[in-house]
Amino acid sequence: MSPAVIIFVSSNVVNVGNLAFNMIFSRWMGPELFGDLAIVLTIKLAFLGVFGAVSSAVSHRVAAMKEEDAAQTDQALARLNRICFAALWFVLPVVALAIFAGSLQTRLDLGSPYLLYILLGSVPFSAPLSILRGVALGRMSSAKIVYSANIEMAARLGLGMIFWQMGMGIEGVVAAIAVSIIAGWAVLIDVLPQPKLPVIPVRTMAASLGLAALPFALLQIAQVAALDGDIFLATYFLADVETGYVAALSLFQRIQFFACFSLASVLLPSVVIALRDGHSYRTHVGMIAGLLAAVSVAVLSLSFLVPEFLLTLLVGVNYTAAAPHLVWAAASAVIFTLNYLIATLLMAQGSRSGIVVVIAGAGLQVALMIAVLSAPLGGLAEMLATKFYCQIGILSVLSVLLWLTSPTQLQKVTK
Repeated sequence: MSPAVIIFVSSNVVNVGNLAFNMIFSRWMGPELFGDLAIVLTIKLAFLGVFGAVSSAVSHRVAAMKEEDAAQTDQALARLNRICFAALWFVLPVVALAIFAGSLQTRLDLGSPYLLYILLGSVPFSAPLSILRGVALGRMSSAKIVYSANIEMAARLGLGMIFWQMGMGIEGVVAAIAVSIIAGWAVLIDVLPQPKLPVIPVRTMAASLGLAALPFALLQIAQVAALDGDIFLATYFLADVETGYVAALSLFQRIQFFACFSLASVLLPSVVIALRDGHSYRTHVGMIAGLLAAVSVAVLSLSFLVPEFLLTLLVGVNYTAAAPHLVWAAASAVIFTLNYLIATLLMAQGSRSGIVVVIAGAGLQVALMIAVLSAPLGGLAEMLATKFYCQIGILSVLSVLLWLTSPTQLQKVTK
């Protein structure tokens, strides 16, 4: 079985665990409190997405690296990994003070003032986790990737349930989310060697990775804005109950996107390795397209045919009023996932044009949704329709770019 299929299957096992997490806590918490949890999860996905850009840059570099340069690259990455871990501990007090001074929890209308501070404790582990996962992906080490992702999911689900039943409330659930990130990091610490003397200079690598990570970081920010921006807009423009509905609909968007997100993680190094070795990557792209189509057809069919059943099954009867909106949310996620994969493919070929289109489209989408919600007749249905049509427009532009763009010669990354 190819690494792409193994990672895809594992990703969907994790997705089932995350689905169970949302099924359980949407029932235990109710729409209003679950809306708070959705906001915390979105923030977590946002900073993991930014760090995930580093993972993509590392994966890109490792996949393109010649065998004779591997040892020195590993040593440089190992030292950079250690520096990031130490530096983030010094950053924590500054970020905590900024949250306090800006009354961020009040601005986000969170019921508990402690949620953001609890989540903050996992930040020093997030960057090292991303670097280590990038190394594993660049090497296509499917066993390590599968182990880390599933340990993280199991810790989040299991500890979240235990802490809630112990009476720790939503604070305990957020603590479980923070611990799960640490657990995912802990099983990858042997992916890189211990830094050895003589010390390998990392300034050049850090600078090159920073530049390489920038487009991926912008792509991750676009993902959060495009898929999860509506939860923040709902908090501001809609009632608490409707915000809970948006949180439930966002769950389906995450199911679709994260069921296929691993495909983007595999697509990037697969294409880069093929270009490096002078091979065709059509087989990899075809297999990934087939897996994406299978998931998308299943999600759209169920969302259209049995929306009330899905909502009742996954988040409870309190959310069935959102059933008419489910197919719109699912369709938006399907199209965005396709857009994300096209932008990743273009990036692997050497073109950043796809990322530019996705970023610009996400910004336009948010602006149009704000305009729609600010209108006298603007509401949840109009917001979701705006998201859908924006993603259709982005797909049209990306399709033209993909048709016009041919693979470029892969540049050496050792410079």
